[in-house]
Amino acid sequence: MGKPHSELYSTWLSYIIYNITLAMQKLLIVYNKVWPYREEIFNIINQHFDLTVAYSDPQFQGKQFAFKTIYTPGEWKGPFFVHKKALHPLCANYDAVLAINEIRSISIMRLGFIFRRKYSLTYWGIGVSASYSNKFDSEKRWDPTRFYLANRAESVVFYSDYPVEKYVTAGLDRKKLFVANNTVRVSAKLDPDARKEALLFVGTLYKQKGLGILLEAYRNLKQKTVGDIPVLHIIGEGPERAFVEEWIRENNMADKIFLHGAIYDAEMLRSFYERSIACISPNQAGLSVLTTMGYATAFITEKDAITGGEIFNIKDMQNGIIYQGGVDALTDKLIWINNHKQEVIEMGKRAKEHYDQNRQPEQMANALMEAVKYALKVKNNA
Repeated sequence: MGKPHSELYSTWLSYIIYNITLAMQKLLIVYNKVWPYREEIFNIINQHFDLTVAYSDPQFQGKQFAFKTIYTPGEWKGPFFVHKKALHPLCANYDAVLAINEIRSISIMRLGFIFRRKYSLTYWGIGVSASYSNKFDSEKRWDPTRFYLANRAESVVFYSDYPVEKYVTAGLDRKKLFVANNTVRVSAKLDPDARKEALLFVGTLYKQKGLGILLEAYRNLKQKTVGDIPVLHIIGEGPERAFVEEWIRENNMADKIFLHGAIYDAEMLRSFYERSIACISPNQAGLSVLTTMGYATAFITEKDAITGGEIFNIKDMQNGIIYQGGVDALTDKLIWINNHKQEVIEMGKRAKEHYDQNRQPEQMANALMEAVKYALKVKNNA
């Protein structure tokens, strides 16, 4: 038997009032850049809160967004970033603050020490060490500082599940820890009849990403294979472009390796992913993991690749491949891929299913908003 009309009306009215109340609450996101891949996340949040995004990179000045923005300049002083003006007076104009969790940003970390601040504070970030010079969670010396600062906020959001147990073990309340799995929007409609017959690398051409490893392994694949092998498309610009061009010339691989430069057009990128058996990034597994999955392509990377936690989306030999070692290990994987193309294509299909079911931008935005709502509740009940 259904609910009485009066009860249904009351439930509906409460829901409407709740969402109107949220929309009236002012949320400030303190970030470094208004990254294109973050814009949609912010747009979704803006539908539920009165949102302003504060950024410190001057390149975004004058750009128009659906949400409000404010430029908060700063400068690096050694390894630390300091805003030119204190952030607290700005934050005091908002009900809630969602700030990038970067312990090198002194101005942001100070917010947790403001006596009797009225706004709630939520930190959002990787939660462990991760950079081109430090592998994921390899640098432990700053962990006590991270735990202490996290305790100063009403809630904390991570890019992946990985840090949660670590913080709980350190004494933080599990209820204040949230996970907003990092992702990007991939909305292109894929051609189910497209023939996958190439290999792919997409990203800025940095040495740290292991382009040399990929090139050497690909040359080994060619030398050890009887018959033809898939061509390799490299998409991207960066400091290593000259090295890649010279390597291709010296090894007479111009008929096999094609360097396309940076491509930002979504349709052009889609066409490359549709024709690729796998996307290979030896030493980095960041947001490109989610992009690749969204395009129904298997992602191949090294176990200790640079990541913000995105590598945890990959289930080895199920929806992608994770290998361990350098050139020789990748060579073995490329040979296996070349001999088992259909199996790798099926991995890509499962990667797409994982993306569609678990990594939509709406899911990330909703998790962020849940963390902010929890922080507001804690602050209001304090």
